[in-house]
Amino acid sequence: MKNYLIPLSILIGALFIGVALVKSSKTEQFEYIKENVVFDKSSGKTYFTDQKQYIDIKGDRYQFD
Repeated sequence: MKNYLIPLSILIGALFIGVALVKSSKTEQFEYIKENVVFDKSSGKTYFTDQKQYIDIKGDRYQFD
């Protein structure tokens, strides 16, 4: 039988590094534009926290709780 320990450890290590890279890209997902305005870079939504509303990328305004 072949020794599968080295290829298996390389695969698990690559998966661990991939998950770490994906998690690290989520840290800069939100950008504060002004005091009560937050922009979500991944979805393109602009949140107005004082009015409890957000605008999506099409320009439609929605209410949230």
